[in-house]
Amino acid sequence: MRATWLGACTLAEAIGITAAAGAARLATWLTDTLGVSPGWGLAVVVAGGLVEGTALGVLQARALRRSLDATAARRWAIVTVLVAGLAWTAGSAPSTLAAPDDGTTPPLLLVLAGAIALGATTGALLGVAQAAAVRRWVARPWRWVAASTLGWSVAMPVIFLGAGLPGADWPTPLVVALGTATGTAAGAALGLLTRRDAAALADVGPRRGRSKVPSVRAIRP
Repeated sequence: MRATWLGACTLAEAIGITAAAGAARLATWLTDTLGVSPGWGLAVVVAGGLVEGTALGVLQARALRRSLDATAARRWAIVTVLVAGLAWTAGSAPSTLAAPDDGTTPPLLLVLAGAIALGATTGALLGVAQAAAVRRWVARPWRWVAASTLGWSVAMPVIFLGAGLPGADWPTPLVVALGTATGTAAGAALGLLTRRDAAALADVGPRRGRSKVPSVRAIRP
């Protein structure tokens, strides 16, 4: 069955945030209950983030293969996994390695502002990497950077809101289920906001020193 861009983003984030929620609970259990080093907790959290990056890269690349060739799609998948994994590590390290807090919660507006800023930064970096990966096959690859920045500026606050809802006393299955719902919502927002620009990646034309790629089909939004 051929994947659509919206479906790819939605399913990828549903898988990824589910894995991230489970990894966060496992990391907390390892450090708080078993007393292992916080470094091991960080490793678990990063592994969960790599699941998200891999799901996003592979499923988006599958959708792109309807418009780009296999090499371009494979390059897209690789840079997505690498950049998303690094971004997840950078974002997870401070909270995972920090000492236990006093239980106070930052204001919601501050959380959302930080999530928007993080989403914009991550989206821009990811967009640049993805555009660079397929620039030989796409006539105007750098237009994708703005779309990625916008998409993640909206998707990231959704993820933060979902992650901030569970309390320490919530059962793990419920936390994981909330992660699935949060990822689905965030992925749908990402897919909706970027699908037209993803379809524009099918606008392949001759570039200097490169021939036009034959038999290009547009991505169905």
